[in-house]
Amino acid sequence: MSEATRNEDTILGIFLLGLRTWLAEIKWLSKSALTRFEVSRLEKELNQEYGNLGRIAEAPRGKMAEKELCLKQIGFLKEEIENLRADLAADRETRMATLRENN
Repeated sequence: MSEATRNEDTILGIFLLGLRTWLAEIKWLSKSALTRFEVSRLEKELNQEYGNLGRIAEAPRGKMAEKELCLKQIGFLKEEIENLRADLAADRETRMATLRENN
């Protein structure tokens, strides 16, 4: 193989590596943005549930079933938000570990 061919392979290899890296970054940024959007949506819903709970607490007696349902929904939303945040952090750590191994 001549030196000119080796340089072309190297340049092509570097270009393809850059392209793969760019695509991986775009993919991760998209996933990250969608996850953050979902978390913000769930946080808004959680705030609404806290508002509902406050209104139920002010109401006369007899709304225990609604209160329990509201508390279950609040617990679910908190758990879902934490799971999404944990998944995003774990994904980032995995991605960073992969990048460190490749270098």
